[in-house]
Amino acid sequence: MNPLNAYFPLTNKVALVTGATHGIAIHIACALSTAGARLAILDAREQEGHAIARLLGSDQGRARFWQLDVSDSNAVRRIMAAVEGHFGRIDILVNSAGIDADNPSAQGLSIKQWEKAMQANVNGSILCSKHVIAPMTRAGGGSIVNVLSLCALEDERHEAADHAAKAALRVANTNALRYAARNIRVNSIHPGFSRPPALVEAMRKQGDLTQTLVDMAEVRMLTGRGSATDVAAGILYLVSDASRFVSGTELVIEAGYGCRS
Repeated sequence: MNPLNAYFPLTNKVALVTGATHGIAIHIACALSTAGARLAILDAREQEGHAIARLLGSDQGRARFWQLDVSDSNAVRRIMAAVEGHFGRIDILVNSAGIDADNPSAQGLSIKQWEKAMQANVNGSILCSKHVIAPMTRAGGGSIVNVLSLCALEDERHEAADHAAKAALRVANTNALRYAARNIRVNSIHPGFSRPPALVEAMRKQGDLTQTLVDMAEVRMLTGRGSATDVAAGILYLVSDASRFVSGTELVIEAGYGCRS
């Protein structure tokens, strides 16, 4: 038996993953599929989106790609209706779409860069959550997980706009209170540093990447290097019945990094 099906069975569930063509979100989509869920892949990148859908079994009806700009409210509403119409229900939403601001410095950040980061990182998750409530209610409940980051909880020098956006999304957990009566759970997950390419490149531009990695390793409580698989395991817990009594919670996956304070 597949161990993911044994511990976190998602058979007959339909899951939406935004931003699913890159980074951690690819691993999340693959883990959900392996656990038995049917996948709606939502992303602005058309070619990559179709490729991920094929990987996850679009030819067997296990996955389908929809191109979507998550900051467009009307488009989000239409896609949610299309996904429900195609699969018959929506049980899971993983909000993982987002971008990094071009300039990490608060002093150098333009209003245009700020608004771009807020549109993708904050508005996108809020809009997807808004328009998924009705389909989840019709399905008898569901689970929403917002993929944030350690920077929503910890002050660091990198990516001023990203820090603000991730922190702003912490208020989305208020939906856990509002929609509990509909059996809809809302949680967030905060991955630590697992060397995603975009963050590595941003750190390279700012200085000594090697020294930064050494500094971060020294303050972690656990040894070894985290990976996207660790984050995907946390997602599986939060969207499965294993966490049926968990809502309004922030799951931090960062090897004890926060204990340094």
